[in-house]
Amino acid sequence: MRIKKPLLLLAFATIPAIWAHAGTSDPRDDKKGEPSISGTVSDAESKKPVQGVIVSISGKGQDKKETITTDASGNFKTNQLMPGEVTIVLEKKGYKTYKKEGVVIKEGMTLKINMDIEEDDDDSGVFHPLLRMIDGE
Repeated sequence: MRIKKPLLLLAFATIPAIWAHAGTSDPRDDKKGEPSISGTVSDAESKKPVQGVIVSISGKGQDKKETITTDASGNFKTNQLMPGEVTIVLEKKGYKTYKKEGVVIKEGMTLKINMDIEEDDDDSGVFHPLLRMIDGE
């Protein structure tokens, strides 16, 4: 009977240790992780960062499209990407739309990409009040 008590106590003492170990993972078993893209968007002429640029990242053959906006320093970052070929589109009012296709990202890859956008010289979106026609009726 004396031998059974220590064995029983030892058995119950190891159960919490097993539970604690079950919550941890071996670093060798970890996946590489989702790919990420980060970077800075600058004005092509002045080389100053551009705030408020809409950065759209879409994967080839994927329905999901990731959309983020640059901060005050022109920086952006996204982590929720699937590995594969993606297209990056930059859009901001007053600037030409910039499109970069065929960017390949791999599992666990962190891609840093800096891009310049050019000001749009097209005035078609500008309202000219002197050219407005007024109906006199």
